Amino acid sequence: MQFTELTTEEFEQFTRTHFSHFTQTVDNYRLKIEQGVETYLIGVKDGEAVKAACLITLTPVMKVFKYAYTNRGPVMDYSDKKVFDTFFEGLNAFLKPKKVMHVRVDPYEVIKERNHEGDILEDRGNRYIFDYFKALGFTHEGFSVGFDPIVQIRWHSVLDLRDKDSKAVLNDMDSLRKRNIKKAQKHGLHVRYLGLDEIDVFRKFMRDTSEMKSFTDRDDSYYISRKQHFGDNVLIPLVYVNLDEYVASITKDRDALMKNISKANRDLEKDPANSKAEKKITNLTAQLENIEDKLQEGHTLRETHGNELPIASAYYFITPHEVVYLAGGSDNDFRHFAGSYLIQWHMINYALDHDIGLYNFYGISGDFSEEAEDYGVIQFKKGFNATVYEYIGDFIKPINKPAYRVYQSLVKLRERIGR
Repeated sequence: MQFTELTTEEFEQFTRTHFSHFTQTVDNYRLKIEQGVETYLIGVKDGEAVKAACLITLTPVMKVFKYAYTNRGPVMDYSDKKVFDTFFEGLNAFLKPKKVMHVRVDPYEVIKERNHEGDILEDRGNRYIFDYFKALGFTHEGFSVGFDPIVQIRWHSVLDLRDKDSKAVLNDMDSLRKRNIKKAQKHGLHVRYLGLDEIDVFRKFMRDTSEMKSFTDRDDSYYISRKQHFGDNVLIPLVYVNLDEYVASITKDRDALMKNISKANRDLEKDPANSKAEKKITNLTAQLENIEDKLQEGHTLRETHGNELPIASAYYFITPHEVVYLAGGSDNDFRHFAGSYLIQWHMINYALDHDIGLYNFYGISGDFSEEAEDYGVIQFKKGFNATVYEYIGDFIKPINKPAYRVYQSLVKLRERIGR
């Protein structure tokens, strides 16, 4: 068993057949190379059999040294200590001559499953990983909560689709999710995928949403470059309203209401003391007013926008292991169409149709209180019957200890003087 560099074919084959994050893919490797990032595919082989694989990047630090990072890697069976030791001992020897100061590792390993109130549902029992890293000179960075512009989020909201069909998945959702999905399907909402030449449509939704909700979005180049290099492994669904269908659906609802009102009026004429019919007329008349408003909106929107009204879009990474909802935005003026719910349902069904076991709603803060900055987002994801995955966190090891001590001192100094 030996540490070695891997060919792209070896790396791709291993990561496609072993659970891995979208950053640990050959698509991401080609992207990094194109961007001029010093990137390697490394791993462990036992004879010709690959036992571990990892994409690692090296970034300049302090002009002379480099910082190594294995984004959600390496991909391996962490319980196999021989593979673990062979990889990380080999990694140390591999990085030293490349003037690497320190390496950061954030394994894509879940330590606990929780509900969206933060209660532990299952402890994965893999605490041995901490001991393995410690024995090789790594320091754990702690159990972080919240969002960080550099460090990967430690909490994901994930829907397990294994051994389920669409009916079971829908039944497990809360009433709001079910109602909005059915409403969107009934009222002329459709989904299609945006190509690279239409990515500005998605970007507009993201800019509007980030401004409204005051969060910092990735820049255009991030989304464009990933779509360019990941190809069909990045999907950008757009949900739009077919306004002809919407008007027809609302008209049908109005006609049904008017028939019910007419029937209730006839019942009341036959029996003026029929309080039940009188109450029914009052309720149905209020519903009719609401329907008439929707119908007028449909006519107005069709005159203004034509037959197709884009209302929301999102950005997904696809791997053989999971469908990852990275980001999404919508037009706040048209939130009542429930477009964001239809996108989620469409992509959940994409996962089911392609036999992909996990639907990953992606990052949440890990703060489950009502004061959490993403409380609304947590409640949205919770409603789909997702589970919270708490990941193991980051481990750091100095490769050049003297240089790393100097670097840490400089970082602390800059923090003190506010630079």
